[in-house]
Amino acid sequence: MAAVQLDEAQFWQSIAILIKNYHALNKKLFEVLITQVQKLQQGKLYESNEAELEQQLRTNANERTCEGFRIGYKMLTKKLATNILANGTVDFSKQSYECHFLGYDGFDDFSVNLIGDQLEAVTLPHRVELGCEQSSCWAQFVLKPKLYKWSQGKRDESAQKSLRLLDVEMYSELYKKLKQKHAQRLLQCWQTANESTDPLKFIYEDLAIAAYLITLWNCTQSQPTAFADLGCGNGLLVHVLNAEGYRGYGYDVRRRKLWSLYPAQTNASLIEQTVEPNSFSLDYPDIDWLIGNHSDELSPWLPVLAARLKTSFFLLPCCPFELSGVKYQRRNTSISAYQDFLIYARQISDKCGFETLQDRLKIPSTKRLALIGLKHTTKANQCLEHFVQQELQKHKAGVDSAANSVKLREKAESVRNCTQVEKSIIDALVLKIFCMLLANANTTSNAMDNDWLPGQQLTMRDIAQGLTKAELSGIKSECGGIKTLLRNKHEVFEFCGEDRIRIRKPKAAAAATESTGKQVTTKKRPCFFKQHHPQGCPLKGNECSFIH
Repeated sequence: MAAVQLDEAQFWQSIAILIKNYHALNKKLFEVLITQVQKLQQGKLYESNEAELEQQLRTNANERTCEGFRIGYKMLTKKLATNILANGTVDFSKQSYECHFLGYDGFDDFSVNLIGDQLEAVTLPHRVELGCEQSSCWAQFVLKPKLYKWSQGKRDESAQKSLRLLDVEMYSELYKKLKQKHAQRLLQCWQTANESTDPLKFIYEDLAIAAYLITLWNCTQSQPTAFADLGCGNGLLVHVLNAEGYRGYGYDVRRRKLWSLYPAQTNASLIEQTVEPNSFSLDYPDIDWLIGNHSDELSPWLPVLAARLKTSFFLLPCCPFELSGVKYQRRNTSISAYQDFLIYARQISDKCGFETLQDRLKIPSTKRLALIGLKHTTKANQCLEHFVQQELQKHKAGVDSAANSVKLREKAESVRNCTQVEKSIIDALVLKIFCMLLANANTTSNAMDNDWLPGQQLTMRDIAQGLTKAELSGIKSECGGIKTLLRNKHEVFEFCGEDRIRIRKPKAAAAATESTGKQVTTKKRPCFFKQHHPQGCPLKGNECSFIH
């Protein structure tokens, strides 16, 4: 790594981040808790706090009021049975920071120093003497680059701390317990059901959400009498909460394969029912918590339903939707669509009379900001209903005025992977894109292809601009659109990086098997290239996987 010059302010900025984020450098750790802060003043130690530590680290050298700090840590581990204690020493005069782990040899004691304008990060000598060459490499190639990055970044005052509403240690211990208790058995259920979704993501994510909810209920003294998970999907969150002693139910428009594999208690608690917002009522009157865990079209309705039914709510939104069920239309293009939707959902919650809380979860998902409504400041009233009707009128197509209902999702899941589009539409689009790629083909031929014209490469943007609105409308509702269509026609097209597409040169069946290691299935369809390429198919009839 090329030497980077640092000034003192940049050095202490990186240390301030390191003190609270050491777990970002060590995958064995879940979080770092500061248990004690003492400041060194005129050679004596005095009790201090995190706020003063942070303030002194950010203060100019000539304005500091102490010589350094001693810091006590509790390192919360992800898998180890016990947590790890450590202490750190900040020395302003020596421009150094040291960290020592107490009674545990699995982590690296280290020192970080500013020497002149150069950063030094080293493993402390006694660790190296024990033969820990790998530890020395960690300091040089993991710790030091991260410190450089932190030293150059701008301080983000608005950055939201994860799990700020919880006792983090309580959450960490519960999450470890839930993983040990449920993960392996749930993985077996996934395999038995032959689910196509990634079990590791869904299982660990829902276990983390269950741990969050249980800890939140304990920390806020808001234990539910019963809960209802609206849009519960595979029912995993309902199952885990039921297994941990929390009575509750899951509602979803469709049964899932996993439902039948859960214990009888959970199976009886999963209800196949459309949640129609304007007519939905609870079958169990003692439900006092609503949960929306990636509930898609129902997400903006959670605060409304909670206000109408006089319950608290937990909402973890994912895909953004309007109250009418259409895709969310951004109001503020200066921020991401997800952030904009969160503001919209929070505004709805505020109009419903909730004191709305927001927190960031630690889950394997980029969509991990949760909205929580614990207390009503006012009752849901005509003002709320007027707001709801105004929102619905923006998209009248989503409202069934005759039945006074809101159309969110059909019971039968639509297939939107271009396989259900009329064949004539698919064939016309494939042929046109193929001709676009062959345009000026003579200039792209080369000897390596034996003068068989491979055509040019085009970006997805180029292809979309070359099609008419009428042609695009045939597949505009499909997931992935043109890209999905081209992937489905992999015998004709191939992607070549940076969202570029080209014609795939046919390979003989034997050669294709050798290059991919997979047996090529002989197709019973006519060869596209023989029919449409100006030079026909470059393969002989007995070599091609398609009919000549």
